[in-house]
Amino acid sequence: MSTLLYLFFPPFLLWLVAWRLLGDRNGWLALVNAWAWWLLTAAIPAGIAGLWRPSKWATLAWATAGGALWLEKYGWTRPAPVKPITPWPNRPRPPIGEVGKLSLLTLNLLNRERDLTPLLQLVARENPDVLLFQECIPGHAAQLETGLAGNYPHRLWLPAPKYRMGFGIASRQPFALSGFWQYPGFEPFAARITLPLPHPSTAPATSVLDIYCVQFISPTNKVRRVGLTTLLRLRERQIDWVLGEIERRGKAAVVAGDWNSTEASDTYGRATSALTDGWREAGAGPGWSWPRRLNPYADCPALPVLRLDYAMHTDRRYVPGLVASTMRTLQDDLGSDHCPLLVTLAEK
Repeated sequence: MSTLLYLFFPPFLLWLVAWRLLGDRNGWLALVNAWAWWLLTAAIPAGIAGLWRPSKWATLAWATAGGALWLEKYGWTRPAPVKPITPWPNRPRPPIGEVGKLSLLTLNLLNRERDLTPLLQLVARENPDVLLFQECIPGHAAQLETGLAGNYPHRLWLPAPKYRMGFGIASRQPFALSGFWQYPGFEPFAARITLPLPHPSTAPATSVLDIYCVQFISPTNKVRRVGLTTLLRLRERQIDWVLGEIERRGKAAVVAGDWNSTEASDTYGRATSALTDGWREAGAGPGWSWPRRLNPYADCPALPVLRLDYAMHTDRRYVPGLVASTMRTLQDDLGSDHCPLLVTLAEK
């Protein structure tokens, strides 16, 4: 056992130095960095076990340094409280605007044809105000158009059949499509809608909210053609584009969807330098959302081990100020490799 631990230390230390000094310098390093939580979690007890006999001081130093680094990045991991949910579908909800809150559900549907009845049942149970879907292929859009029409009068489907991707948006209140972005040769990465934001009478009656439904490019999308590093830089440019749009418009905004990045990545740091991660305000536990199923390798359920889905917002930067009052991942098995993320936003 001690031999295995000592074999583990050199590559771990090499990665740790590269992660702290170089960050996501290239696609390969970024791919390893995405698993930083697991590497740190394994290294701390492994180091204690391996160093205890040779040196108690070295053990203490290892545990202290590793624990401090773990807390810096992942100190938010704590047991999620049990939150009671009123059974669907007859849960009372005040009309939009009376309490100044907006609930939003985002989900990567997975671009595979299947029956979406379980998803429609989840929507009826949770009763969110706005729905955002990624990888919404035409077959999904057709089912959702029929299944959501009764409760969501305002719907928009933006399929991209060429790439087996697309966005879907459904809302209880009117909205306008105010932006749509796609790099040539790649699938769309963002769609923006603008809607009136109901709030107490103390705020301007004309305030609006921009909602960006995003799916930033995957680290493995067309990897054989363009390479890991090119995909990494493209994802960074996509995030920078959305952040630039928010700055240019100067309106309160939420960016929600599949970011294809973990908290250990440079792209996460880039985003949280301009936006507030709603999970840090209102989430409990690690917030892992992927993989819910082992697609495409095995069509069977799995336990999520990475956090790839986020809802970030502009906090106090623009009127009205925003705060995430509740946020949780939903563990229903919907046939997708992502868990839905449900967030309630309120005026700050």
